[in-house]
This record gives sequence, C-alpha cells and structure tokens, in this order.
Amino acid sequence: MSESPHEFAYVYTCYDPMIRDEILSYCDKRFGKENYFFDSDPGGAKNLVFARDPHDTDFVLYKMQLAAKVHPYTAVLLVNHSICGAYADAGMIFTAPDLETAYHKTQLETAVGLLKDKLSPGIRIEHHYFLKKEQKFAW
Repeated sequence: MSESPHEFAYVYTCYDPMIRDEILSYCDKRFGKENYFFDSDPGGAKNLVFARDPHDTDFVLYKMQLAAKVHPYTAVLLVNHSICGAYADAGMIFTAPDLETAYHKTQLETAVGLLKDKLSPGIRIEHHYFLKKEQKFAW
C-alpha cells in the first residue's frame, strides 16, 4: 500500500462500524481527507460478486460510474474484512482464519476483474483485507 497523497480515489468497503475508523484514518493519511469517495455497503465487494440480487451489483457500479463523472478518480480500493456479518448472513461460515482469508482473496480478485471491465481504462484497482479483531490491514 504505497503512499500517493495527490491522487483521488474511490474506496468501497463494508459498512461495519468496527472497521470504519481505521480504514478512514488510513485513507486520510494516504489520500488526504478530501481526496477520496468513501462508499460502504453491507459486505462491501460481496455486492459485486456474490449479491443476493443482481440489482445490488448494478447499483454499486452505478455509484462508482457516477462518482467518476462528478470527480474523476485514478484508484479504486476494495476492502473486505474478517468476521463479516454480511457473509455470515449469506451462509458463509469459516472454520479457520486462513480459509476465510483465502475466500476473501478470491472474492476480491473476482471483483477487480469485474471492475476492470466496467470502469474507465487507466483506473488502478487495489484490493485489501482488513483484520477486524486486530484492527489492521493483512494486505
């Protein structure tokens, strides 16, 4: 996660209040307080690749595309986190942390592929995984 204080970004994550402050703090340091859109929905990237309703995916894409028109951004950060209630609600119960991490990595990589097809070329898309109990990024 390199420092780029002058670029504008779109950050998409879960709306879990237990992760929000640390992620906002990271974004403030990395981009500056006024240099990113912060968007959150239950499950974050889950809504791009494992949505209960296809309209959920369409709505996330609409928000990202509209934001690009309002204030063009050069980076998208997708952030999933451990012990996510939205995944549990969808029936995803993990028996070990490494299985959960691997599952989220696959989900996030799939979301990156989807966004590369749907967003303007040249937008860098990153994916990160946040450890909820530890309050830090795993990657």
